[in-house]
Amino acid sequence: MDTRERIIEKASALFLSMGIRNVTMDFIASELGISKRTIYELFKDKDDLVIQVLREMIVRNNEEMIGIISKTEHVIEAIFLILKMETERRKGFAHVFTEDVKKYFPLINATMYADEKNLKEFSASYTLLEKGIRESIFRKDIRIDLVDTFLHELIGLMHSSERLKALEPTEPDALNCIFLPYFRGICTRKGVDLMDKYFSNNEFTQTNQ
Repeated sequence: MDTRERIIEKASALFLSMGIRNVTMDFIASELGISKRTIYELFKDKDDLVIQVLREMIVRNNEEMIGIISKTEHVIEAIFLILKMETERRKGFAHVFTEDVKKYFPLINATMYADEKNLKEFSASYTLLEKGIRESIFRKDIRIDLVDTFLHELIGLMHSSERLKALEPTEPDALNCIFLPYFRGICTRKGVDLMDKYFSNNEFTQTNQ
């Protein structure tokens, strides 16, 4: 592991446990036993380091999700398992990290999901949509790039909109009122039936309230 990778790995662990604002470049350097100058030779400032850390987190997370998508019987099962995985993962995040990271969503969306090439490389949901169409679970007439970009923008909006935050939606609220109805809307009859099978009793969303 080279110095850059060590810095990203250590910063990632510190951000997740302490939040982003509470972790200084001096503290990261001290924890690694290196000089702050070494960090600044590899990252122009703290925001640059944060973006690179978040980018690495997203890439690793996408690899896990794509693994689930490739192994499941169909995409509705994949959605169900991914939601469970993400819920368990977020239990390990400090609340302050979840709050701090919201300011970086617009920049992440702009740099990682700016065009179709980036969507295919960095977006597990793009892979999910492609598979769903092949399986006749999602409608064949949808534009994958448009739907996927909208999903990323919607996630960003959930984190950045003051009007939405004022409503204090819970995760089950977001799933039941926004994301699951949206997926139902792009489903074929086959897809709707599978959605009902996996989600009609709120087996997943209710247990996480």
